[in-house]
Amino acid sequence: MEDRDACILSQDFFCTPDYLTPDAPQLASGFDADKENTPCPQSPEKSVARSKRYKRDSSPKGRSMDLMEADSQEITPVRFSLSQDDPEEEKMAQPSSQKRGSYVPHSARVLRSQVTPPPCIKNPYNMDPRIDDNVFSVRKCKSSGSSPSIGADGLSRYRTDFHEIEVWVMTIVCLQQIGYGNFSVVFKVLRRIEGCLYAVKRSIKQLHNDMDRRQALKEVHTLVALGNHENIVGYFTSWFETEKLYIQMELCDRSLSVNGDKPLEFGDALELLYQICKGLDFIHGRGVAHLDVKPDNIYVRNGIYKLGDFGCATLIDRSLAIEEGDSRYMPPEMLNEKHEHLDKVDIFSLGAAVYELIRGTPLPVSGHQFASLREGKISLLPGHPMQFQSLIKSMMDPDPVRRPSAKEILRHPIFEKLRNASAKK
Repeated sequence: MEDRDACILSQDFFCTPDYLTPDAPQLASGFDADKENTPCPQSPEKSVARSKRYKRDSSPKGRSMDLMEADSQEITPVRFSLSQDDPEEEKMAQPSSQKRGSYVPHSARVLRSQVTPPPCIKNPYNMDPRIDDNVFSVRKCKSSGSSPSIGADGLSRYRTDFHEIEVWVMTIVCLQQIGYGNFSVVFKVLRRIEGCLYAVKRSIKQLHNDMDRRQALKEVHTLVALGNHENIVGYFTSWFETEKLYIQMELCDRSLSVNGDKPLEFGDALELLYQICKGLDFIHGRGVAHLDVKPDNIYVRNGIYKLGDFGCATLIDRSLAIEEGDSRYMPPEMLNEKHEHLDKVDIFSLGAAVYELIRGTPLPVSGHQFASLREGKISLLPGHPMQFQSLIKSMMDPDPVRRPSAKEILRHPIFEKLRNASAKK
């Protein structure tokens, strides 16, 4: 093929620049004219201004206007001036940038997170003596001491809703010592909008996948299903933030952790046993076993004993996975992986917890004394009635079938006075 014929296939034949391609151009009347002598413009350098103009001109309305004009005149290639300002194009560029308002730059998110949280509002109806009036000062509420992590949207719900007063208790368990760990930290906080105190428990481990989140939500699901009870630590709400679980709960005065405190007196031990048994009877009646009853998870508020920390809770019918609690309070059948009587596991653990609190010294982790307790060999408790000691011994019976249920313990004659007092209320 000759070079002259090859030009027919070239874009130069149509005199159409490479940056402009009409849908249906009307060719000039001199179609058979000398094609080689027809001047064709060169493409201008690519620029933002040209792209914007092309986008505007290629709209349906723009194309229709071009076609109408093409019917009456020849196509005349246009050279764009790159140095000329085009205020109209700048106006057109503004809406496109506004449409992308859903995207928040990282710098803006960081700036938003550093904004001073709202002040703490004093509740005139709340006469809680544990609230220091200083926390209602705007200057005091600007910072909580340590700045928590920022959420995905650039704002921290914990920092916005709560004023952190102190780290109330660390619930970290040594894996090597007792075989499991419930890693969390509890903060004593003031909810800014209410002016009331709460406890917020935050997981220490970051929950990266669904399996971790489901495991962490066991406690939340259990508390929601159980509902409210006087002897169960109250639950309010929960949320995920920075891949950690936050749980807002009722703030109690203290827990019964054994830290060298003086031994529990008989009257207090009797009240403790009766009230926690009411809590166990409540959850057992709903088919739930706690599986981690111990002094650390028994709290006191205004003289009322409450059972908390349901991170190991499961269903008595064994339809859910079973996670053992603190081995110091576990009965022998759990250590041997026999799970036929999960409600009786809580009875043994409560008996062991009361026994520990009366003695005032921590239970052994292993060794001869550890094995003796699981064989039913319990030392006498000086200063306590034999009727009470016999009840504790029956609760720690090696055979779960012989242990009394929570309902049977509540009917024990030793609690007659407490039952009468409770009935009068």
